[in-house]
Amino acid sequence: MELRTVGSKYQGFIYDRAPRNVYWETTIACDLACQHCRASAIPHRDAAELTTEEGKALMRQVQELGSMLVLTGGDPLKRPDIRELIEYGRGLPIHVSITPSTTPMLQRDTVAKFHELGVTAMGVSLDGPTAEIHDGFRNVPGTFDYSMQALEWAREFRIPVQVNTTVTAHTLPHVAAMYELLRDTAAPPVRRWSLFLLVPVGRGSELDTPSADDVEKLFEWVYGISEEAPFRVGTTEAPHYRRFWIQQKLLGGMALEDVQARARQMAFGIRDGNGVIFVSHRGEVYPAGFLPHPLLGNVRNRSLVDIYRNSPELRALRDPGNYRGRCGRCDFKWVCGGSRARAYAMTGDALGEDPLCAYQPAVGPPDLPRGEAEDAVGDEVHQ
Repeated sequence: MELRTVGSKYQGFIYDRAPRNVYWETTIACDLACQHCRASAIPHRDAAELTTEEGKALMRQVQELGSMLVLTGGDPLKRPDIRELIEYGRGLPIHVSITPSTTPMLQRDTVAKFHELGVTAMGVSLDGPTAEIHDGFRNVPGTFDYSMQALEWAREFRIPVQVNTTVTAHTLPHVAAMYELLRDTAAPPVRRWSLFLLVPVGRGSELDTPSADDVEKLFEWVYGISEEAPFRVGTTEAPHYRRFWIQQKLLGGMALEDVQARARQMAFGIRDGNGVIFVSHRGEVYPAGFLPHPLLGNVRNRSLVDIYRNSPELRALRDPGNYRGRCGRCDFKWVCGGSRARAYAMTGDALGEDPLCAYQPAVGPPDLPRGEAEDAVGDEVHQ
């Protein structure tokens, strides 16, 4: 892993040897029918899912990479072997996190078992501050109450929680009330609150995204409450918050060296295919769950280690020198790079600009080719 900048004073990490997180879509089955569902989940399991033994083989590859494994879905609890898989992964050992759906399948005993097995963290979805808003988004009554109960169980068994909130044009007005709910009633088990900026794929393609200006106002609000929040407030598929954060810190008088020293904490450079990788329930490998293009291979016949380290398509995604439009001209492209998933979903070009970024970089000459840029102004620090 390198910390590198080319033609920019803002450095970001390049995860060319191993991702920070491997996301495994353990199953496409789920009892919810969420409006934004990337997977367009269905009630029943797919017969072509990775088997238990294939899942264990994947875990051994994650161990070789040294990454964290995040078990997603669908709903991982729809797999009858999920406890066996977690126990196997922890025995290797690897760090394992899980994002179960908040349905009747998630019980107190389930969370107790997560604690017993040493699950690193649990993801809980909350998309509104009331049952009416949240359940309407998830399309199943009772899910709000199940989510709040899951937070109570996580508190009881001391399992760190990441609360995930999807930001659409419809849910954006309720974000401040969501913060107050988490701050006042759920703060002890909540380690991180992640605001996921909608990527219109799967069923989410029917939803409206906020405008770029709305997103900028959201960033301003996030920046303001982050100083007082009893948990970390972060963004997902919104890497341009790093650009906003840098701008605010510099305006406040922070030295550039001090900004750069926060690079790891602020996840500078992490984006689709760089620091994260996704494995579908059938073993297909993609740069990210919300970027199902291109198909990089299948863990049934090619090692995830080989795919991640040697795929030319991933190398192209990791190099901001290849980006086009505003992202290609941007001074912040090495720390941000824009959402590659959103660029692809909304423009059809995974190397294009992120439409939900309001920043207008200075107009200048096209980027130099990678080699020329390094010869002219290159700078790299190995970590």
